[in-house]
Amino acid sequence: MSQKGFTLIEIMIVLAIMGALIAIGVPRLMNKEENVKTVARHLLVLSKEIRNKARLTNSTYRLVIDMDPQEPKYWVEKASGPQKIDPELYEKEKEDEKGEDAPPPLFQLDKSLTKKEKVLPGKLRFISVETVNMKAPMTDGIAYIHFFPEGFVEAAAVQIQMANNSIWTLVFNPLTGQADIIEKAQSLKDIQR
Repeated sequence: MSQKGFTLIEIMIVLAIMGALIAIGVPRLMNKEENVKTVARHLLVLSKEIRNKARLTNSTYRLVIDMDPQEPKYWVEKASGPQKIDPELYEKEKEDEKGEDAPPPLFQLDKSLTKKEKVLPGKLRFISVETVNMKAPMTDGIAYIHFFPEGFVEAAAVQIQMANNSIWTLVFNPLTGQADIIEKAQSLKDIQR
């Protein structure tokens, strides 16, 4: 007569396998640093794509960073041809958007690179954006990092804070267009020394 069922050894092997999977999987889910690494990698790849698109389409692009503490987000905008960096023009743009008869803004959302605004996951937030054209780092509002048709990028440093208050800095190199990650808070002036 055959008996159907599992032996104690079979049950122990299954439990050991499940325990190993849980031991490997749970720390990865709980590790908040993975979120900042993912965001940093996405911004690094996005910066390369923006630079390439700017060169190929002879357009000026800008990475827009909204430092809203409740919902920090970023997206990409495009303007045809070479454009000058003029902070006063951007302030005028914001005022014109409020008017009904206002002309369309110079920069428009580029849906080929970011289909919509990307919200930072978890408790990550932008705490500072600094470019060479700013008098002081921005800590609130909307900041722009420009990518030009010639292949140049506006030198910039973007600081991202994690839930445990550690800060990572993304540095955009103006000549190569590359972005690098520094696992501590750094200002653009300190980096350029």
